[in-house]
Amino acid sequence: MSDHSRYRLAENTPLAVLLALCGIALFTPVFAAGKLAGGAVPALVLVWLRFFGGALTLGAVNLVKGAPEEGYISPLWRIHLLRGALAIGGLGGMIYASSVLPVADSAAIGLTKGIMAIALAGLILGESVVARHWIAGIVCGLGALLVVQSAAADTAGASHLALDGIIAALLGAFFMASEALVIRYLAQREGTVVMLTYVNVIAALILTIPVIWIAASQSVDWSVAVWFLLLGPCAIAGQSFNVAAYRRAGAATLAPVSYSWVIFAGLLGFVLYHEVPTIEAGFGAGLIILGGLILTMKGRLPRSIRRRQDTAL
Repeated sequence: MSDHSRYRLAENTPLAVLLALCGIALFTPVFAAGKLAGGAVPALVLVWLRFFGGALTLGAVNLVKGAPEEGYISPLWRIHLLRGALAIGGLGGMIYASSVLPVADSAAIGLTKGIMAIALAGLILGESVVARHWIAGIVCGLGALLVVQSAAADTAGASHLALDGIIAALLGAFFMASEALVIRYLAQREGTVVMLTYVNVIAALILTIPVIWIAASQSVDWSVAVWFLLLGPCAIAGQSFNVAAYRRAGAATLAPVSYSWVIFAGLLGFVLYHEVPTIEAGFGAGLIILGGLILTMKGRLPRSIRRRQDTAL
């Protein structure tokens, strides 16, 4: 039996999708932190506060429950270091994008991580990417496009999307797609607490010196910034759901589920900014949900597709 067999659970796509949805819902306010801060806190400081708050949360959990059975020393520390860097890039890109773009637009651009993750999962991990994955991705993508078009119509006449915000969102999407593959790899080999501790502590340490420099050279409203430490426990809960999801399904399977992000972003906009979804946006949300349901279909593939896969093997 391999060392990581106890972390590899039986494939359960419906449960994995549900867990992933819970994680996405918890991460929505984290990614929208740039908008919530209203320009009072630089994006890089927000990223540091999120990871520092996460490290504090895990420290408190450790004091209450004790260290995990396997301890904190990991032979995969290089992989954890890579994940920490990818996490900074993904979160930093999306937080900055949400500060200069409408929440719905930045979220929609970030949704391109789904297609990126499917491609990367097939190329790097060698996961089986079948017609079901691509159909779900296309359906969810069309739904996201409708939601974005609706948001664009509502903001007609407003300033055009900032190029730097679009670039930041695309880079953030790529980093998040890459991190998804790393999470899948680690989730089958190490415990949740160890994974969360490494990524939060590593990311916080990497950003400490840049944040000190920003604090010394720029005006930061720390009376506002300190509240964003709460992003830490929120993200820890979301990451726990994500790790549990990736133990039960592959990255290619879970990638299209990320399109539900635009639904949660729309709800956040409605609650905080009184944005009322249009019929077009509602139909788009329905397509996104349909794409997620397609992923839960565990039936056999058409005979022609199975024959091609057997030939490839």
